[in-house]
Amino acid sequence: MRLLLRMDLTSRIRTHKILCTVKSDHGFLLVAALALLSVLTLLGTTAALLTRTETKISGNFRSTQAALQVAMGGVERAKELLRQENASSSDSASFSDELANGTRRGANTTLDGYTPTTDDQPLVSGTLNLVSYSAYLSNDSVDGTSNTADSNGRVMITSVATGPNNSKAVVQTVVGVFTMPLTPGPGALYSKDSVYLSGSSIVISGTNACDPSSSLPPVYTLDPATTVLNGTPQLSGNPSTPQHGNVNIDIASYVEARKDFATTILTADTGSATFGSSSNYVTVYSDATQQGDGELRLNNVTGHGILAVKGDLQLSGNINWNGLILVTGVITSSGGGSNSKNIMGQIYSGMSLLGDSTVTGSVTVGYDGCKVTQAIEGQPLRVRSWKQIY
Repeated sequence: MRLLLRMDLTSRIRTHKILCTVKSDHGFLLVAALALLSVLTLLGTTAALLTRTETKISGNFRSTQAALQVAMGGVERAKELLRQENASSSDSASFSDELANGTRRGANTTLDGYTPTTDDQPLVSGTLNLVSYSAYLSNDSVDGTSNTADSNGRVMITSVATGPNNSKAVVQTVVGVFTMPLTPGPGALYSKDSVYLSGSSIVISGTNACDPSSSLPPVYTLDPATTVLNGTPQLSGNPSTPQHGNVNIDIASYVEARKDFATTILTADTGSATFGSSSNYVTVYSDATQQGDGELRLNNVTGHGILAVKGDLQLSGNINWNGLILVTGVITSSGGGSNSKNIMGQIYSGMSLLGDSTVTGSVTVGYDGCKVTQAIEGQPLRVRSWKQIY
């Protein structure tokens, strides 16, 4: 009996202590601390999981972006190699020779471009920062990707890059060659405006310096523009007299297209400068319409390549240019016998509402088909379209 009473008393004492602890401030703080600890543990676990997930996503994103950048770099390498091959081919105005290259077609002798099972040999391949790439050549969709005959001067480069974390990128780029219409053109000097030639120190020759059998008239103007002679300028070619007609060349579009490929952009009048060399033809572009008088002035300048001017062009001092000069406005030149201007290649000048092209002083313009060709073939391939398909 005493034992039962003692056990009951002990149980009551224990229950009383628990109730007192719960009802006291110390008991409340303990429960709150345990609850807070549980919440913090849950938050910590969640944060760790989110951090691990974000790190994985970030790593995959970096890998994917790295693959895309390498794929685009593969396109650039392939473009330059293709340009070089095209420049040395039998027909630089098309890619038929490059498409028909049997070494690029695999065992099936068909140009497949890129497919997961392609046996074509890539234009270029390599590895950059643990990312491997290969760029394949095929015709564009207009001609049919497997067609080896190019009718429009455009082909497609498909660049595939693979890297860590199963990253992959596939980029398709359609590129085209830069061509001038009606090559070799209607004259050594083509103008949509009337041309005034004044003085006996002017020499304009349409005789091709590298192939006399393909000579041009010295001057050609778009009707109703004409050529006005003052004094006795020396003109030669086939025929040797200025010609005119309805050949209307869209010079403005060709000038605008050169802006994106310019190796040098002139924003102000320039003197005592050299652009390119006989082994490195370049592109010089200027938007002269942004200047107050809308004219670019060149003084004591030597250049090789294409000079593309949006606006008017004034040549003064000693000028030596080898290649093409494209001007959307008028060309003027002046200076005495010591200030010679030698243009070996071809000149195309555009339409101006403010005046006509006036040539005075010591000026020599000689048609040189080889330098025109070198200037054109030295141009980068133009991107016609671009898309990422993977």
